[in-house]
Parts: sequence; structure tokens; C-alpha cells
Amino acid sequence: MRIEFQPAYVLHTRPYRDTSLLLDLLTPDYGRIGAVAKGVRRGKSQRRPLLNPFIPILVSLGGRSSLKTLTAVEADGIGHRLAGLSLYSGFYVNELIVRLLGEQDPNPDLFDDYRWTMNALSTNPADASPEPVLRQFEWRLLDGLGYGISFTEEADTGEPVRADALYRFDPEAGFIPTYSSRDPQETPKLFVGADLLACAQADFSEPQTLMTAKRLSRLMLHPLLGSKPLKSRDLFRPA
Repeated sequence: MRIEFQPAYVLHTRPYRDTSLLLDLLTPDYGRIGAVAKGVRRGKSQRRPLLNPFIPILVSLGGRSSLKTLTAVEADGIGHRLAGLSLYSGFYVNELIVRLLGEQDPNPDLFDDYRWTMNALSTNPADASPEPVLRQFEWRLLDGLGYGISFTEEADTGEPVRADALYRFDPEAGFIPTYSSRDPQETPKLFVGADLLACAQADFSEPQTLMTAKRLSRLMLHPLLGSKPLKSRDLFRPA
């Protein structure tokens, strides 16, 4: 199968043999693709500078196996300039996709969401938290993978979420009305309706809502990520 000039982003690279690279690519029509870029670590390869994360590229690929061979690459726009927390956030987004998205699972919406996320991170003020951008990407990714939940409807009744009600999060269903629990293991799963409604509107102006959103994302992602930690999360920890 040949793939001709497909839009792509490099998610991850690692050395392969003496002069080549193994690539994880995100594309709109073929999803995540593994590919070999032969000889790009030899001398001053003109292709090597393009094979870095956060640069929009066009790629041509060949090969019959699931691991393709890169036959051509060219720039498809200006790279996203990420620095500081935005750079760490970009690596986190890339690692999430590599961990959660199966190979060659077409997902055009995810490709658009990824491009939106990179644009948002690159224009995020240096003194502003990237977490609102990350929460929106995480939820869009989960929706695309079939694990999305409603922030505005009660899971058991379908009734609208009430701002003054307390809800327990069920990862297989959503938010179920409940009463305050004395079980400390249940406390992390409890959410106030007002915070859920704010999350639905991507309104993170209140610190409490942003904290709620992060706690909820961790609960939603944990069953999919399992016990293996994300390496990129270490970047956010103080030295």
C-alpha cells in the first residue's frame, strides 16, 4: 500500500539501527502509523529537521507491512513554537495519543483536534496555565475513542445535571446523583453539579472548576492507561 502526501505530525521518534529513525505519525486518513525513515541520521540529511514533533508535514509512505517506509517528506506549514509548560504539554498530548490510539485507526476529527491543541498551546501566554487546553483535548480524545461521557445529563435518569446536586462518577456510565459519602475511597469520585456544567462549557475561570476538571480527567484516563505511568507527566514536577 502506498500513501501519497498525507498530512501528518510526528508524535515520537527513536533511533533504529545505525542511521535510521522509527517514527510514530498522526495522520487524518490513516490514524497513527509506524514508519521507518531510512538514513536520516547519516550526515546532514535534509529530511531530518522535518522529523521532529509539532511540525506539520506531508509524508509519502510505502510498504506492505504495518510498519511503513518513509519515501518522501516536506513541510506543510510553519511549526508550532512551544516553550516551557506548553512544550511539556505538547509532549504529554503526543504520549497520550501513542498510548491510547491503535495503529491505522482513521480519525480525522482527532487530527483536527490535535492541530487545534497545538495552535492553542503555541499561542497560550507564558504566564497562563495550559491545563484548560489539555482538559479539552483529553475529553475530545476520549470522545473519539468511544469513552466520552455527558457532563450535562444524569447517567441513570437522563435528566439535566443540577448545579446544586452532588454526583458520583461511574467510569462506565457517567454521573449519578448521590449523597455525601463517609467512605474516603469514594470522595475523589464525587463532583458538584455546578462544576460539571462549567466543564461542559469549557469555562475554567474558577480555580475550583479547573481542579475538578483535572481530577475528572485522571479518573477517566486511568482505566485506559493502566498502571504504567506517563513519562511526560514527570516534566511537570518541580526539580
